Amino acid sequence: MKLWNALRAVFTREPAAPACDPALLTALADSANPRIKLASRYLARLQNAYAIAHSWSGRIVMQLPAPVELSSRSWSQEAHTHAAFGTAESVQETISYSEEVRNWFAQNPLADHAYAVLIMQSQLQQRYGMEICGDNIRQDVAQQVLVCRGQQISQVAGSIAELQEKLISRLLRLLASNAAWHIEAREQFKRQLETELNEVRMSWRYCKPTEPRYAGLTQEVEKLSAEFSACRSALEPDALLALLETSLTDANSHLKLEIQSLKLDKMGVQSQAEDAAEITLCHVLAERGQWLDRCILPVKILRSDVIQPKDFSQRLDEVLF
Repeated sequence: MKLWNALRAVFTREPAAPACDPALLTALADSANPRIKLASRYLARLQNAYAIAHSWSGRIVMQLPAPVELSSRSWSQEAHTHAAFGTAESVQETISYSEEVRNWFAQNPLADHAYAVLIMQSQLQQRYGMEICGDNIRQDVAQQVLVCRGQQISQVAGSIAELQEKLISRLLRLLASNAAWHIEAREQFKRQLETELNEVRMSWRYCKPTEPRYAGLTQEVEKLSAEFSACRSALEPDALLALLETSLTDANSHLKLEIQSLKLDKMGVQSQAEDAAEITLCHVLAERGQWLDRCILPVKILRSDVIQPKDFSQRLDEVLF
């Protein structure tokens, strides 16, 4: 218990913000859009936004639970591992599937364990099953079952402190990717406007001033031209830099952490029985037009679980961490 408390204390200590390395700011600008680097004094203007985003990311990381052991040997005893995987063999498969895990252990031959995050999709689904009530068995009882899929390992580190820093860096890149998503939406809208404007201009040029539709086409050309000009201005380097600053300083609007506590029996059914185990799931939600939800869990993985990878099933389409 003392060791567990010590681990938790280390994991919940807020990391200090690093010195504002220009290389870090440049990397964030590149993640959002390389044209941001054409804005005047972009490094100086990003420093304050970076400090705010780093502090926010540190507070998010502090809310994560201490790492749990994710291994084939802990599958039957560790509630989180048991809830996330159907068999001990599937734990080994997921760990071994990760190229990042295999490379890390290859580069650290003396290490017998590492820290990382388990990423997956999880949700409670309703089904009907059996329930034992004393000497009676009830059929077709409505149950809430935790279903997990797309398990992956990411952000492998040699210590909890290093894992913290990796998670903070990943959160910062996610904030920058939000700006990238909105910039791409602006560029797509600009392309649509340009196509529409060219079509209307073509009709307008071949329309005689005496025709009834000439006045309407003229107004449409003027309207689309003004919208296209505003769209181009919104894609200037200074405007893109302002968008990145907003993404970094207003993180709560497009990136959230939601903590979910569940009590599950051995079959993954939500239960209030005395022998049900309590688990904590951390959901990271990123706004991409709609909210993209991924569940993450800090874990400790063992070298002994790294086996020769096989042809495993398809993994998540998009990895947040």
